[in-house]
This record gives sequence, structure tokens and C-alpha cells, in this order.
Amino acid sequence: MYICFRLPLMRKSILFFLLFIFPVFAFAGVVKGVVRDTSGQPLPFVVVGVKNSTYGVNTNLTGAYFMELKAGNYTLVFSQLGFVSQEKNIVISDDHASEVNVVMNSDVRVLNEAQITAKGDRDKGKEIMKEVIAHRDDYWNRVQNYKCDTYQKSSLEKILREKPDSAIVPIAPPKVDTTKKGKKKNKGEDLQAEINDDHLNLIESVSTTFFKAPNQFKENIIAYHDYAGKKKYEGGNGGASVGVEYGEHEIAPVTYEADNPYLLVSDAQSADFNFYKNEIDAPSLCSRPLKSPAATGAFLSYRFEYVSSFEENGKTIHRINVIPLFNEDALFYGTIFIEDSTWAIVSVNLNINSGALLYCKDFSVIEDYSEVDSSVYLPVRREFNYTIREGKYNIIGNTRVDHTNYVVNGTIPPKTFNDEVKHYADDAFDKDSTYWSENRPLHLEDKEISYVHKVDSLTEYYTSPAYYAHIDSSFNHINVWSFLLNGVGHRNRATGTEFFFDPLIADVVPFGVGGYRQKLGGYFNKDFDNGYKLETEEQIDYGFLNKDVRGKVGVGLTYMPLHFVRTFVRVGDYYDMVNNYASLESVFARSNYVRCREISVAQRAELVNGLYAELTLEYSDKFPITGMKLESWSQYLFDTLNTPSDFQEYIKSEVRLELKYRFKQKYIIKNHKKIIIGTKYPEIRFFYRKGIPGLFNSEIDFDYIEIGSQDELKLGRFGTSDWNILYGSFLNKKDLRLLEYKYFRGSDSFIFSDPMRSFQLLGPRLSTSNSFFRLNYIHHFEGVFGTKIPFFNKLKITAAVGGGVLMIPDQKFTHEEFFLGLERIVRIKKQLFRIGVFAVTADSNVTKAAITYKVGISYYNTFTRKWSY
Repeated sequence: MYICFRLPLMRKSILFFLLFIFPVFAFAGVVKGVVRDTSGQPLPFVVVGVKNSTYGVNTNLTGAYFMELKAGNYTLVFSQLGFVSQEKNIVISDDHASEVNVVMNSDVRVLNEAQITAKGDRDKGKEIMKEVIAHRDDYWNRVQNYKCDTYQKSSLEKILREKPDSAIVPIAPPKVDTTKKGKKKNKGEDLQAEINDDHLNLIESVSTTFFKAPNQFKENIIAYHDYAGKKKYEGGNGGASVGVEYGEHEIAPVTYEADNPYLLVSDAQSADFNFYKNEIDAPSLCSRPLKSPAATGAFLSYRFEYVSSFEENGKTIHRINVIPLFNEDALFYGTIFIEDSTWAIVSVNLNINSGALLYCKDFSVIEDYSEVDSSVYLPVRREFNYTIREGKYNIIGNTRVDHTNYVVNGTIPPKTFNDEVKHYADDAFDKDSTYWSENRPLHLEDKEISYVHKVDSLTEYYTSPAYYAHIDSSFNHINVWSFLLNGVGHRNRATGTEFFFDPLIADVVPFGVGGYRQKLGGYFNKDFDNGYKLETEEQIDYGFLNKDVRGKVGVGLTYMPLHFVRTFVRVGDYYDMVNNYASLESVFARSNYVRCREISVAQRAELVNGLYAELTLEYSDKFPITGMKLESWSQYLFDTLNTPSDFQEYIKSEVRLELKYRFKQKYIIKNHKKIIIGTKYPEIRFFYRKGIPGLFNSEIDFDYIEIGSQDELKLGRFGTSDWNILYGSFLNKKDLRLLEYKYFRGSDSFIFSDPMRSFQLLGPRLSTSNSFFRLNYIHHFEGVFGTKIPFFNKLKITAAVGGGVLMIPDQKFTHEEFFLGLERIVRIKKQLFRIGVFAVTADSNVTKAAITYKVGISYYNTFTRKWSY
């Protein structure tokens, strides 16, 4: 099936293109070009500034720069340490873009001169920065709140490292190839393929930004356009997955906004590089907060060199070079501009030490300030440039943020600063090309204009039945790999239905209970127009050794989606784990399994913001698996843990109530969905279990409660601490069976498990029918010491320390452990991992103290900006 684009649509496309092109040259001019050295290689990070002005930009990795200027005569200064500075006179007019390419000569004398004049420059630069630091709090305290209009543009461009010049070659106009191996292809698919080859991601937004001291932001998004979001469609059909229900139960829905972790500046919080603060927290960039050049104690981390002074708008401006004393620490280097007498920061052009960066090989921030109110200086232009290496590619990132129409210390509308930190207007995603051309306050580069034109020319195609059929066909396509590796599925976006069957690789269970088992699993989902969602999960398996069929099915309906209200029913006859959070060495041991016939109903809801509740009624019939034929290899693999638990069959009716409260939980409302961010306060959890005697012939009678809390504490540049405290007790145990005991996660031989929910040297399995108290703690120093040790700091190794306590008073059992580790952060494409080697020692009234070495891996969540531990 294909679409024939008729003439009226072509006219619309041309009109949209002209609407983009015309405003680019209607109000201001542009100067652009490439800076190279004498060998023809592009020079990145060259400062391109207007002479006797604080205004400037930097060249990117390909040596390219792009600068907007009003009509007039200018002198551009191209400067970089180790090269002879150059000046170029240009004339900017409103009707065309100027191109100035520069070749810079290296000059060792620049380095020598810097050494000769360093002391005098440092003295004057230091005296000026002393004044800045003395006035820092005064400027910071003058702003209690503000409101402004914000425009933000973020882009990512992927280029081959072997061909950096390709990034600056203008993208050619769309060329339609209507044939491929003799087969016709519709224009939408052809342009789609061409867009995919552009390797560009572009996002624009228009918003109203509110700020309240000391650090609260609220963004009302008026318009939002993710151009890459249009061209992304889901390919493949599922993919193989093998998993079990493992870990502690979680009732709070895990929600996130699917984003690209390479978009390092995406909102008001991440763009807030406030140099009047002592520290700038940027967890997506550095593991520890950045120290401002204007911070108290800045002279312990920086030295400052006076460069020059000039007159701008009738005021004297001092230019100061910022030089970090420790190249691997989270510090800046570059230039800062200070207004004489007022000692206000009027502009910065600073880079972050590359040794401190997580994702990037370089990151620069440019900020221009304006006196928006009497003696109140706030940023009006922010520009962030960075480079990320990914295999044979370099990814060039750029974010531009413009602030206008500041209202400082005014009356903020009531309920502005609530728990919702970002709100998208209902029509924020419906703005057309005309809106963006009229409300975009800056120029798009040539390649961006061409890219936007291509994407917008497909607007009608993206909403056509042919496009949805194209998306579905990719998911629905079946071949031999579908059965073997990917799975077989069918999706119909028109009806909102989807079903999927697991592939063969996921259905083969060679180490199942009772030997080899053949499984068939899948799901059926349906999305409704009102936001409701129907979910099902099915699994059936057959054991060849015991000739037994087991399985379970679950059906859930989510309604009132903003409050996560869901009812879920599960029915099954299957092999269940006794301890769902056992050690990896014993989780599949036969002693950890029983047969379970179950029917349960669970009701989940968010009662108020941050308060989650789940009420479950479960009826089950528990059987031991002592009579089953067990495979011979399992005895060798699990040894003593291979003996199944022997008990008398019993019937259980149980009610469970779990509450979790995140005080002042932050969230985003987008597309009528609630996206949870988290809270900076401790999270509180309450859990209650009741075994109900007599209900449906239930034979058990017990009451159990758990109360716990956990939190993450950022201690500035001294690192991050995590703690988790939990108390549990059986209030009634008139008829308490072994399977209903409280089980703790056992320890693995060489694996360092999550220290917030487990112990490293507790033994393979432990349970109790009494009260207990558990405390876990870990602190990551995040380079507090190592960044200042020469040579060692190149290894980027940091330290962690922590421990835990488990007490069961009725059993007179106490377990205490302590660990010390060395960690290093590594990046595999878009995912950060923190790998650690830990020395662990423990002492209890059962075992003697010993030292064991373990290896652990935690991962970084780019949306919540938190590590798993």
C-alpha cells in the first residue's frame, strides 16, 4: 500500500518550508564558518567572540561555529591557547548569512608569555574575584522569585569520527527515489528513510518558567515539538525475554518519560548553572557537584588570571581566565566576565574538566546575563555544547535556552509551586509550522532547517492509515527468527489491541522443577481511547519427567490512569518460590519451591499524591514437591539445598495491605499521563498480612506487620549516602506455617548484592517467625579524595563504605557487617554502570569475623538521575 501525494499537499509543504526560511533572515543576520589549523584539521573549542564585547560562541568538534548578530559592522576575534589570535572585520546585513572561515597558526610564544605575566595577572584576577565572592550572596539573595518566558532548542547530531567534516556539509534537499529493486515505494517511506540517515535529533519548546528561592522551578509548557519523536516507530516484534518474579514487591508504579540520555540539558533544573551558588548539582554530567568559580573557598580549587578590560554599553568589563588546580575534579576552566564596581557576573564561557565527566568527552556552558531589574542580573542566553563518543561515531550535542520578559520578586499565582514540576498544555503538541516560525526567537542552522522541512513534510503521512499500517507491519512481520528468537506478535493501532507469544528460546526451560519443561507464554493488551488499559499475562508449561502441566493467567484493568487505579486477578496451578528474594545460588534450588494452586485479586491506587495502596486477597492451596521425580544433576548443582521442603498440605486465605508514602512527590503531567519523578524526603512503607482462619476452609491464623523507611542524602561534594531501615513482627501466630515466615535474602559467594536490601555474609538462607530489626547503609565518596592525588586520579577510582545490622531478639541473633570498596564508573553506549570491588567482614553470634571479597554492579537511571545503589 502506498500514498500518492497530490499537488495541494506539495504546495503546503513548500509553504511550510518558506515559513521556516523567511523568518531566519527577517530580523537579524548570521555569521558562520569553520576554523582549521595550518594542516587543514578542524579546531574545536576555539572562542569566537565579538571584540570589546562579552558575546561569543565556541567552535564544535568539527571546528564549525554559528553566531547570530544584529545588522552592523563587527570585528570577530578567534582565540585559543597555543594559537595566534586572529581578527576578522565583517558586515552583517538582514538579508543574508555571512561565512568566515579561518586558518589559525600555532604559536608557542603564547604559552611562554602566559608564564611570564602569570603572577601579575593572577594578583589582579584574584583581587577581582575576591570582590565577586564578597558580593555573591547579596546578588543571590536579591532574587526571591521570578517569572519569565523561555524558549529551548536541543539537538543531537551523529557523525563518523573518521569524517568530522561531514557534520558541517549542508543537508541536500529531499530526493525521492520511487523505486527499489523494481518495487515502488511511497514518498512517505522514502523521506522516512532519508530522515533516519540524517542522524539528527531536534526538540523545541516554548514555556513559562517560574522560580522560587532557593531552588524550586515550575515549567508550564505552552508548545513542544520533538521532531525525532515523529520519525521513531517501533520495529521488531518483541524480542526474547526470560524472567521470573524476583525481588521485593513494589506497589508504586514505575513510570518514566522515555528520553534520550544524551540530551543532557532538558529542563529548567538541568539548565540551572547558577554561578552564584557554591555548588552546581548536575548528576547527568558529573558524579559530584561542580564547584563554582565564585564559591566560598574557590581559591582552594582555582587560580584566576586577569586578561583585559574593555568598555561595553558604557561600563567597564573585566575578562578573567579561570584555571582549575585539579584537572580530574568537578571544576570549570575558561573565561568569566565581571562588571567593574558592581562586581556582577555578566557572562561566562566555561568548560568542565573532561576527567570529571560521565557521558561526555567535553562540555561547555555559555551564559549571558542582563540587568533585568535594579541590581538584579539574570541569564538571558544559555548555550550548552558537548561531545559524546559512541563507537566509531561522535555525537555533537547543543542546547540553546533564551529567557525573556522577566518579572522579578512579583506576585506568583497561588498553587504555582505544588508537587507538579512541569505541566504540558493540552494543545502543546499540536502547534503547526506557522506557530514555530513565528515564536522561534533564533536562527536554525542550514541542516536543521532542511531536517525540519523533511519531518514536517511528512505530517500528513504520519497521521495516515498507511503509516500506522507500516508501523504495525514491522511488529507483525513473521519469519523463522520470530519463532526462534523474537517472538510472534500482532498489533492493530486502529483498535488498540496487541498480542504476543514468547519465542522458542524463552519457552525452553532446561532447569525447571522436575527437569526439562516446555513453556508457552505471552500476553494480550488493549488500550482504550479514555486512557483505560486491559492487560493479560499467560503461561503454561509441561514437565516431561513428571508428565505434569502447570500454568497461570492474570488479567488486569487500569482505569483512572492519573491515579494508577488497577484491578488485577490471577489464577493458576504452578510451582511457586518460598523466598522470592533468595540468593542467586539458592533461588532455583528445589528447597525453594512448592506447588501452589492460587486465585488472587489485587486492587491498587494512588490515594493522594505520593500515597500508594494495594489491597490483595489471596486463596491458595500449598503442596510440597517431595513426591516429584527430581533430575540427577540438581543434586550435584544445589547439594543440600536440593532437598524439597517437607510439610503437610494446607489451605491459606490471606489479605495483604501495603502502603507506601512519598512525601511531596514530584511529578509531570504530559499527554494526560502522570510521570513520577520522586521525592527528596524519606520514603515510608507499611505492610500488613493477615491469615484468615476458616475463610474458604483456610487453616492458617496469623498477623504480621512491617514498617520501614529509606532515603538518599546528597552531602554536597562529600558524596551521597543511602540508608534503609525496616522493622517487622508477627503480632499473632496461632497457626503460622513455615512458608509464611519472614525470609531474608541470602548471600552469594562472589556477588555484592544490593546493600540496601540484603547482606553480604548472612548465609544462604535465613527466616524468622519473630520480630526483627534491619538497618542498611552505604556512602559513595564520589571522588572526594582521589581527584586530588596525582596519577591515581587518572584511574577515576572512587571509594564506598557501608554496612548493616540484622537483629532477631527472640532468637538472640545479631548480625553486623562492614564493607569497604573501590568503584569505577564505565559507560556502555547510553548506559552508565558503577563497578565495584568490595572487602566485606561480618560478625555474629553464630559465625566468626572473616574478610571476603566481592564484585558488584549498579546502574544509573537517567530519568530519575539516581543509581540503583
